[in-house]
Amino acid sequence: MKEIAELLSSLPWKTLLMLASGYAGYFVANVGVREHHKSIDVVFSTLVFGFFAALIYDFVAGETEARWQLASLVAFAGAVVLGALWSRIGRSSMYAVLRLTKVADTDELPSALASLFRIRHNGMTQVHVKLQDGSWLKCDDLSRFKDAPGGPITFGATGDLLIYVSHVKGVADEDFEECPSVIDKDWGCEMTYLPADQIARIDVRQKP
Repeated sequence: MKEIAELLSSLPWKTLLMLASGYAGYFVANVGVREHHKSIDVVFSTLVFGFFAALIYDFVAGETEARWQLASLVAFAGAVVLGALWSRIGRSSMYAVLRLTKVADTDELPSALASLFRIRHNGMTQVHVKLQDGSWLKCDDLSRFKDAPGGPITFGATGDLLIYVSHVKGVADEDFEECPSVIDKDWGCEMTYLPADQIARIDVRQKP
């Protein structure tokens, strides 16, 4: 660690800014799907976002770098914004083009569950979860919990799940029963944690 600290302290400010901004952009762009990334993926993704941060820095600072403090903040923020845009729009658009041109049909994520992370904000309306014992849990309307902590639903990288359970159905039941206590005006909303080894199936309803 001492050697790394000495190396970083010897680097020019612009290089440090590029590395820091690049990694921040990479982190934001790949939240939830970084588990399978190799070191080379991290390095070159960091350099890509760092490259744009360097361009922003040069543009704001000018030739004399008189505004280097402001330029540094703007460059860092710019890399983070680019990462967010890539996560929200860029990645899905690129995959859509690849499928449309029949170049590739894969999104290179390690599992279908990881792909589910990417659609959580794209019109998801209902979630049904079948447990290993045969019972079912359901969140009938995810929009009810969009402002709740961790809401409306959180998929863990290991396959576990956080969900606001609005309805349950036992093994012998024919219909779902509502859980009126999931929302309490005094105590707030009740979230349920489901370990991956307890989940047999996940059904997601999504609007186009």
